[in-house]
Amino acid sequence: MKNVLRVDSLLAISALGVVFGDIGTSPLYAMHALFSHAVIPRSAEAITGIISLVLWALLTVVSIKYIIVLLSVDNDGDGGIMALSALVMRSVKQGVPKFAIVAGIVGAGLFYGDGLITPAISVMSATEGLTGLSPSLESWAVPFSILIVLGLFSVQHFGTGKVGALFGPTMLVWFLVLALLGLPQIATHPGVLLALLPHTGLLFIFNYPLAAFIALGTIVLVVTGAEALYADMGHFGPNPIRIAWFAIAFPCLAINYLGQGAFLLANPPVSDNPFFAMGPSWSTLPLGLLAACAAVVASQSVISGVFSLTRQAERLGCLPYVRAVQTSARARGQIYLPPVNALLCIGVIALIVFFQSSTSLAGAYGLAVTSTFLLTSVLLIAYMRAVRRWNRVQVVSFIMTVGAAETIFFVSGLTKIVSGGWIPLTISVAMCAVMVTWRKGRSLLSTQHQQFIDDRDHFLRTPGLTVVPGTAIYHHVDHHTTPSALLLSAMAFGAIHDRIIAVSIVTMPVPHVHVMKRYTVHSTFRTMYPLRYENVTIRFGFKDDINIPAALEEAVAQGLMPQIKNPLYITTEAHFPPENPGVLPRWQRALFLTLYRLFIIECVAGVLRVVA
Repeated sequence: MKNVLRVDSLLAISALGVVFGDIGTSPLYAMHALFSHAVIPRSAEAITGIISLVLWALLTVVSIKYIIVLLSVDNDGDGGIMALSALVMRSVKQGVPKFAIVAGIVGAGLFYGDGLITPAISVMSATEGLTGLSPSLESWAVPFSILIVLGLFSVQHFGTGKVGALFGPTMLVWFLVLALLGLPQIATHPGVLLALLPHTGLLFIFNYPLAAFIALGTIVLVVTGAEALYADMGHFGPNPIRIAWFAIAFPCLAINYLGQGAFLLANPPVSDNPFFAMGPSWSTLPLGLLAACAAVVASQSVISGVFSLTRQAERLGCLPYVRAVQTSARARGQIYLPPVNALLCIGVIALIVFFQSSTSLAGAYGLAVTSTFLLTSVLLIAYMRAVRRWNRVQVVSFIMTVGAAETIFFVSGLTKIVSGGWIPLTISVAMCAVMVTWRKGRSLLSTQHQQFIDDRDHFLRTPGLTVVPGTAIYHHVDHHTTPSALLLSAMAFGAIHDRIIAVSIVTMPVPHVHVMKRYTVHSTFRTMYPLRYENVTIRFGFKDDINIPAALEEAVAQGLMPQIKNPLYITTEAHFPPENPGVLPRWQRALFLTLYRLFIIECVAGVLRVVA
């Protein structure tokens, strides 16, 4: 028990550097963006009311919903809206499953939008704090931000574990500094502690309804990153994340927001960022440097979350195969996706160049997050009703607290569409189009292939085929049927090879599979043709490299099958006849064929990499 607690505590430090970076750096820009609205009053009542709304948003949305409830709901160790969507589809039998996959796809698209904006706004806000030291440096904010982003994405190949070990201590220092900045301000102006009472925020809403509506659209900035907490669960597990939140992140964040509120009570006309302004004058440079480091870490949570989400979407049939590098021998969820990493880097840099400042980016931030919040809550309620047997009182209580807060955040965030909120929505629509097209195209392709499916033994008794020398290797899932590529080639050429190997790949939920337990080989000789037909099942652990040629050579070395000479790897390509445009709309057909060709290229490139 002590060893488990010690491991969880060490992982909690690493989790600080990966999971909590986004939500941990919100104090950099949230209050500054909030009080940049002219409609927000600077009275003591308004300031304490806003801080109260901030604290209770952290308590209800993050602590209750995500940390306590959602981290107890995992799909084979993974979290995120796609994992939750898959759980609902398996658990709920009537009505909800179709909605679940739609919600999962839409939520995933929204998370991709958040994954682009979070690194951009975090890095920009930190570099602005540094360049604010001298007017001559202000023009360097964008170039500095781009350099930091390039550095961040260049270290992703080391893996979440190593990145977390590097970033974890940095974020621990960051959270402690947050508390140290806030405590003197609270001690000087203890009246801000009224914000701990929930009615303080409610009074602000009642007394300043318009200002409260605008403010809530920006207050959501303090809870951005909550979805990343859940999406990153597969990297560390729930317990280290809970320990890191309740022992370090939450109390330090609360102290800092209270401190910023106390500073604003004493300096209501201040126009500078209260985060940097409330430190002593000598601390501006070291605080700016630390903020820049924390901003880099902040981006890690959504980057890791996007990696996990992409893998989940791939397994659910919503995205094509993406080359993944397993970066941990213990945690199956720790992966690195080179193509996704490159696309994220390009997208983040494009946003920085387009918006030029963190204040402008704040207008684009939040709407995608609040939309994902609502979709996650709906799926969570469906799952809890079906599996955990929540009664009506529990459901209503959840809706009246968490659901009400998230709905208000969402409605208030709609005002941001014109000022930049359209960007994450556009990204979401594009990603949804890709996922829906791929899912629909694969379904139609599977239906198309059904006409070619034949029982293996029946196929091997088909008369009239010419047997030619050579070895053909086909990837196939069901050994009782014939690979579609084999059927199509036999129909096209009227010939088959005298040695056929049908390979099935199975990924086991363990890091490694011992080579002596990796293979099952079954050979068929009783056919009307002089050929050898072999069904080979190869089992890999999630940490093992999927190297089919090397695996087949190992099976030969073990004496499970004869020597393989000059093999041909044969697959099929998607084809929707142009004379039948009703199969898919023209744009979707073009998109799917493009995705499918990229999928084939990636698969072939993988074979070439392992052969080389």
